[in-house]
Amino acid sequence: MINSESDLARLIDQTNLNLGATRGQIQEFCEEALPLGFAALCVLPNMVPVASRAAAGSATVVAACISFPLGMDLPSTKAYEAREAQEMGAGEIDMVIHTGRARAADTSYIAREVGTVRRAVPSPHLLKVIIEMPLLSSEQARLAALAAEEGGADLVKTSTGFKPLKIRATTVADVVLLRAALGPRTGIKAAGGIRLLVEVEAMVEAGATRVGTSSGMAIVEEHRRRAG
Repeated sequence: MINSESDLARLIDQTNLNLGATRGQIQEFCEEALPLGFAALCVLPNMVPVASRAAAGSATVVAACISFPLGMDLPSTKAYEAREAQEMGAGEIDMVIHTGRARAADTSYIAREVGTVRRAVPSPHLLKVIIEMPLLSSEQARLAALAAEEGGADLVKTSTGFKPLKIRATTVADVVLLRAALGPRTGIKAAGGIRLLVEVEAMVEAGATRVGTSSGMAIVEEHRRRAG
């Protein structure tokens, strides 16, 4: 069980990746989320300037989603996009790998593309690598996660959770698989269809160190009600 509201919030990347979101909508999203102290505000690259200005002076960082949601850009394009997002104020990068290469078990390609982005945004910027587990077999996911780790991922993320792709939600089994495969210093971000406090707690119990969701405020409110 997650004991405090602040501990819960610091596990969550509060996310708005809505197609067609306006600057005003992202500004409002940030203003509502920032008082709760989430780990990150996760937005598309073109909204990084809006989010970074809103988050200035807070403990919440801005995370930019790169090559979202399909991951089919060239590694050099992903690296450029990540570098531009960093220069605009993003402290973290969530990049989508080439899922076709993952399905082909082309681990050398995945390691190289992650390494290309890693060099573009070196530490202390966090690099979270999305491997889209709902589209992979267990073995493909395991190999992709290891390749992402080899390339320099700080965290491996289960899924984009992008609703129009109509993929299944992330499961506890996904997190268990990643935790068994990855080294202890590599974090895990569970994302995709997580909307309830009990789901967050289950993911953390299984080994997740971050949770991505667009329902972060509702989840914090659920914790507040439970605490009485």
